[in-house]
Amino acid sequence: MTKLTKEQIEFAGSMTIKQRHVLRALAIYPNGWFMSASERADPELYELFRHRLVQCHHVCATGGLPSWGVTDFGKRIAERQAKGEC
Repeated sequence: MTKLTKEQIEFAGSMTIKQRHVLRALAIYPNGWFMSASERADPELYELFRHRLVQCHHVCATGGLPSWGVTDFGKRIAERQAKGEC
């Protein structure tokens, strides 16, 4: 398992409430959620992608609608936040 980077840990400490809630929700539901156009365009949420805490994928069974889910890095950050470590 790859270790969290210093940048990911620092970002986790400075995440907004919105970012924390989204990451926690995605960590709870591993199958992910469909992404709305506003979520795709939100710079605050884009930071979760930039730090590799979430990823985007297309679900072929639903016509290729973009979905997003938590990465292993994101799951570990969400677990640390739940314990109050970040």
